[in-house]
Amino acid sequence: MQKEVQICVVGKVFRPNKSKVLALNKTLREYFKLVKWYLSYNSTSKKFLHEKCY
Repeated sequence: MQKEVQICVVGKVFRPNKSKVLALNKTLREYFKLVKWYLSYNSTSKKFLHEKCY
């Protein structure tokens, strides 16, 4: 099952330079990687992860 995830980045980057944009892109890539990892587990495993504070 594939889910579509949308996020909203709050705030503004004034006069963004290349390093700020690259840092934001890197952070978003890592976030989506973790979301996909979490969604790959079934409900029993998710309950276990919640109990272990992941």
